[in-house]
Amino acid sequence: MIYITQGHELGIGIEVFLKSFSLLNSTQQKSFTLIASKETVENNLQTLSFDYQIHGDRIVYNSNLLHFIDFPKSEIPESTSSLNIALNKIQSTDILLTLPTSKDQLIDNGELKKGYTEFLRHRYMKANLCMVFKAFQDTTLLITDHIPLSEVGKVITSQMIKEKIEITLKGLSEYFHSVSEVIVSGINPHCGEGGLLGTEDQVIAPALKKIHNVRIVGPISGDTLHFHTDSNKAQLKVYMYHDQGLPQFKDKYRTIGLNITLGLPFLRMSVDHGTAFDLFGKNIADFSGCFYMLKEAIKVHRKITHE
Repeated sequence: MIYITQGHELGIGIEVFLKSFSLLNSTQQKSFTLIASKETVENNLQTLSFDYQIHGDRIVYNSNLLHFIDFPKSEIPESTSSLNIALNKIQSTDILLTLPTSKDQLIDNGELKKGYTEFLRHRYMKANLCMVFKAFQDTTLLITDHIPLSEVGKVITSQMIKEKIEITLKGLSEYFHSVSEVIVSGINPHCGEGGLLGTEDQVIAPALKKIHNVRIVGPISGDTLHFHTDSNKAQLKVYMYHDQGLPQFKDKYRTIGLNITLGLPFLRMSVDHGTAFDLFGKNIADFSGCFYMLKEAIKVHRKITHE
């Protein structure tokens, strides 16, 4: 099963999902289950002017049949309620798709988590879960993700780099495709210029020497890493922090991209855009990124279930 959690009720998540889901054929639609508040779903269906009926665990709209799990409203944010239900149901051959939420909506054991990746790290007690971005054959791993820039050099270790690259290589091979080459950036400009621009880069080379069975390029300066990319190769680009790796990715693909969590007992993916609160209820949100996510989820689901 492919479970979809609703995200923020005042964001565009449900809108882009309903529009994208309607483009799938009936066989493809059977693989999906939406976990969302009935009230939130109905609000979106009405905004989109869809003819619909809700019968227990099924939503029929514009000739589309969607499996559905409702939950009652409570003091718990809807994003958290939806996610908790999915995590209680999910198996290793299932896929979790999370629709966009905001950083104040995910709570685990009374603690606010700064996004899905941090929530899942805490829930599954896996410190080195990997944040990976993928569009077509272009794949980027971030060694650190949602932390202040001032902390990057302090938290990165050789062991972290090695483990995250190995986890990502294993996950990509299991769910998508194997990687033949890994290109790794430094931390500081010019990889520290031999210590003249900082010593933080010294942890990278020892980590790369311990990674086997794949060609490693680097560490190289982050501002020139993209010159080493080759669309004819199955490459993994590795950046040390969030805003080092994502500007190029987002500029090239806009909303067409996957935010992937690797290292869990299952695959988790999300669209590569946010809640877009300013577009909520206007029926104008671009759903191309969500449609891409659904199509990729179907491909992966077929692979892991051998269908």
